[in-house]
Amino acid sequence: MEKTEDLKLQELAFNKRVSTRQKTLEEKRMIVSSHLLNHVPISQLSANFGVNKVTIYRWIRTFADGKVPIRRSEGTPEVKPNPSSMSKKSQKAVETEAEELIRLREENKRLAEALKMSEWMNHAKDVMIDEAEKTFNIPIRKKSGAKQ
Repeated sequence: MEKTEDLKLQELAFNKRVSTRQKTLEEKRMIVSSHLLNHVPISQLSANFGVNKVTIYRWIRTFADGKVPIRRSEGTPEVKPNPSSMSKKSQKAVETEAEELIRLREENKRLAEALKMSEWMNHAKDVMIDEAEKTFNIPIRKKSGAKQ
């Protein structure tokens, strides 16, 4: 992790006794990423941040399933347009270069976040498969090569 994320994690751990408020999506992501990427034990995260172990496992499962919408992470509600209120022939306004640049930067940010989430999901699934293979002592992944 970067130094800024480490500082945010330390600040979050320090403030855990001050507030029992619900963790933001960014705070949840920092906690999950510190476990998945830095291999910090869940028991240590639970003690540091005042979060139940079961809750952290639920966050990992939620991120692994991809159930957290990108829009929620940006703090804007997801709004679906009402098709009946839209005119049949709505014309798009011509976009200026500055507006297009802003739109493309926002889209780039959204796609980068989606890529990061999919990488976390894949890593979380790999960790779950590894744990299942160790726990049940059976090979789950398909072995490459010719049939034996």
